[in-house]
Amino acid sequence: MINQLQEKYQLSLLLLLSAVAVLGVSPFVVIRYLAGNFTATIIDTILILGIISLVTYAYYSKKIRMVSAVIAVFINAGVVIIAIANGVDSFLWVYPVFASTFILVKPVEAFCINIIAGISVVELSDIFNTISEDSFIITTSMLSLSAFVYASHGLKQFRLLETLNTVDVLTGAFNRRAMSSDLKVALANAEHNDIKYFLVILDLDYFKKVNDKFGHAVGDKILQDFVTITTSNIRKYDKLYRFGGEEFVLLIPENNDRQHTFFDDLRTTIKKELTTPDGEEVTVSFGVAHWVPGTTEDTWLQRADEALYQAKAKGRDCAVFSHK
Repeated sequence: MINQLQEKYQLSLLLLLSAVAVLGVSPFVVIRYLAGNFTATIIDTILILGIISLVTYAYYSKKIRMVSAVIAVFINAGVVIIAIANGVDSFLWVYPVFASTFILVKPVEAFCINIIAGISVVELSDIFNTISEDSFIITTSMLSLSAFVYASHGLKQFRLLETLNTVDVLTGAFNRRAMSSDLKVALANAEHNDIKYFLVILDLDYFKKVNDKFGHAVGDKILQDFVTITTSNIRKYDKLYRFGGEEFVLLIPENNDRQHTFFDDLRTTIKKELTTPDGEEVTVSFGVAHWVPGTTEDTWLQRADEALYQAKAKGRDCAVFSHK
């Protein structure tokens, strides 16, 4: 799904974390201004304006990953500068900033940023005339290690959730939720970036007879074998989805050099390699619809389905292109 679920999740975290940061830092702008600490006032103001600007850019550009990394570096640099400029009075900001870094970027990246920021505080600030340098190193190390473990576990759980939401459990192909999301992206790419696609509905011929003869366990195994064979013979950026039952959908960027032979080659390969337990070949019919201006998700699927119907009417085990 081109990581759309992760992008939405990351954007929500970015918005929430930034709101907390702005609300937390804003009172200190007033406090330090009234105390006559104009250097710290300027630094805090820059941090607030920088965070607001970057989050706004992320929201409209959708470049969540890049902006999150920039903000992670930005706030760590900011906490180092404020520790140097304001000394022990701003020292405690190091801890929430270090923890927040693990929300913004990958655990390994956050850990590395924290190490660099921690070393910078140790080497460049004079706060260790007042507090213990050893205590600082130990506590920040424990904080970063604990956050690293927690963030790593959370990332694994998120990836598992994403898989459960986008992959068909039986076959390992993408599911209809993933297909709908990817079709929207494909339509946008075709309309705005001139990247055109084929949408193909594939149906295993006489599959009911296979289930009736051998049972559903064998039928499930044939569906799994079909997905394995198909995904082994398409490109890494081609997508296979389970549409329902024994019907599948392929979403394939057009390739003018191969578009007339690709589907017949794939059909022939499936016919050769996909068999029932008694060695009988299992064939597949293809209904192919290319993108045309004005295409919607529903009309695209309808044209592919109509082409598939024609392939069935022609005797199955063939590929028919929609001419609409």
